[in-house]
Amino acid sequence: MASVLKVVQWSDSYSLGLPEIDDQHKTLIDLMNDLWAAIAANAPIEDNQKILLRLEQYTVAHFGAEETMMRSMDYPDFDAHLAAHQGFIKRLQAEGERLSKGEKLNLDILHFLRDWLVNHILVNDKAYAAYLAAANKPTGFLGRFFSRFMHA
Repeated sequence: MASVLKVVQWSDSYSLGLPEIDDQHKTLIDLMNDLWAAIAANAPIEDNQKILLRLEQYTVAHFGAEETMMRSMDYPDFDAHLAAHQGFIKRLQAEGERLSKGEKLNLDILHFLRDWLVNHILVNDKAYAAYLAAANKPTGFLGRFFSRFMHA
């Protein structure tokens, strides 16, 4: 596609310190930028459909990975996080339905995707990453002392 400005650029402030999840977030951003490039180039609806479908499929897989991790650590805000994920997927599906009816995507979807993802990473995902880090960090003197032997 033609070179266009990106709708969102990866920032180190988005990093959770979880390399696999961070890489998945980078891929989501790349897919959003692909969608932006297609819209900016006035690409055929079929091209937008393909990109949107890839974005939806990748998002479902990514959310599944996050949800599995949150379940495994008994994350206390799991239900709210799951509901946010489901709402995002529904919005992607609604846009897919609009495209299948021959309607074009507009900038509203890109603003929604960008704002939702950036906010979700910075607030919701950072919260579970902090919870995970705290759960894996020994507390108290004895916990810190004995943890040295477990990681040797």
